[in-house]
Amino acid sequence: MKLINPVLTIAASLAFFSLISEAQEDVAIDVIEAQIVEKLKSVRPDLEYTEITAAPIPGYYQMVISGGTLLYVSEDGSHFFAGELYHVEPGAFVNATEAQRTSERKQLLADVDEESMIIFPAVGESKGILTVFTDVTCGYCRKLHEQMAEMNEAGIEVHYLAYPRSGIERDGVFTNEYTETAKAWCAEDRNTAMTNLKAGQAVAGDICEDNPVADHYALGREFGVTGTPAIVLPDGSLNPGYRTTSDFLALLGIE
Repeated sequence: MKLINPVLTIAASLAFFSLISEAQEDVAIDVIEAQIVEKLKSVRPDLEYTEITAAPIPGYYQMVISGGTLLYVSEDGSHFFAGELYHVEPGAFVNATEAQRTSERKQLLADVDEESMIIFPAVGESKGILTVFTDVTCGYCRKLHEQMAEMNEAGIEVHYLAYPRSGIERDGVFTNEYTETAKAWCAEDRNTAMTNLKAGQAVAGDICEDNPVADHYALGREFGVTGTPAIVLPDGSLNPGYRTTSDFLALLGIE
């Protein structure tokens, strides 16, 4: 008669029950997620609720809603808060919410087709990339563009995404910011058009239907952009406002 190894039997049993436990846990999480979404949609069915995962707070889940806002929702969906969540760690308060946003921005940025950007390449070797949400009519965007040659010479490559500050349209009419910004993306020579517009010069041409400005604007909203220029570093961190070339070199870790 063949003897059964008790150690192997116990190990197999533990593995079996572990699989059952994991399956039950997955089902429980799916039920909780459905419950949360159902509760929130009963009040705001117009919003989209995505990316639901367990939050760092016991009994809470985190989710993203339309516009990129991150919510922390109780397990039964009866309470939520939107704001900054911090970890208390030895010697520091760590912003867990911003860390989450940074990771998401990095992934979203990786999915953007560079063909839709206006790129000012570095002179020689590219030592770092800045992705800049810009509006051609904004004063600080123009000031930043004035140092473009200096940044490119220092090895900084600049990728422009469009962000008309007043939105795409109002009362069914395109905003001036959209119209002027779209001209750069619709021009045959987009880099020259961008430079001329940033210098306050008029650029002729029609607004092409396939321009990416509205898509860029929606992405900026998802990123949490509220004004221009808004600079995104390669790690996904968002840095609003104008900076000097030396500031950018420091942010990128370029010596």
